[in-house]
Amino acid sequence: MQQGNEGTIKNNGNTLQEILEFAVTVVWLGIAFGIAIAGGTDAFKDMAGLRTTIIESLVVVFFAFVFHELAHRIIARRYGFRAVYHVWIPGLLLAMAASFAGFLLAAPGGVHIEMGQNSSENRVRLGKSALAGPIANIILSIVFAVLSVAIVYFVGFYLSNTGKSFSQIESTVNLAWGITIIGVEINAWLAVFNLLPFGNFDGYKVFQWSKKVWGITFVAAIGLYFLMTWVQSLLTG
Repeated sequence: MQQGNEGTIKNNGNTLQEILEFAVTVVWLGIAFGIAIAGGTDAFKDMAGLRTTIIESLVVVFFAFVFHELAHRIIARRYGFRAVYHVWIPGLLLAMAASFAGFLLAAPGGVHIEMGQNSSENRVRLGKSALAGPIANIILSIVFAVLSVAIVYFVGFYLSNTGKSFSQIESTVNLAWGITIIGVEINAWLAVFNLLPFGNFDGYKVFQWSKKVWGITFVAAIGLYFLMTWVQSLLTG
């Protein structure tokens, strides 16, 4: 998610504070997503399984969330805007509350962008900065899908060439498999969620910049989400 506003462009803030806010967000959101994916309140009936899912979720959220926000930040700063990530505590609390009901909700904060003069050129740049985050998630979803397929072929190749049994590598394979499957799901979902065209969502800034670009990207993100859901069902089935 990305937030833009007018104002005088200043320096880019305290890097250490920004890193700490990123870290708090990733850990909190990773735990919340892990609970949601594991089944919400029912997940606490299997603490070992919940713990594994949270570990997998933390790895995925690190890439999905940090890359999303860094994409905003890098593009915005490249245009000369002030861009700093800030956590939003109410959003973290909402994400955790939603997780107990088994829902994924991600509104934990975002990169705040000060674009200076509200010119047509700067609005285009703000739209492009907003688009960068969902694009990062679309790419990551595809990468995780490819990795999940690669694991299947690698395990078969490894076992046939080493003579080892699957039980000897089962825990490692299951962890890697879980990470890739969750990576497909979370990134595809984040791309769709953040492209919603209202409020402080990225989709609203993209929509203001170009309805055509927003429409193409949003339809592509939805298509990717359903495609990844189908692929995921095949891989886990």
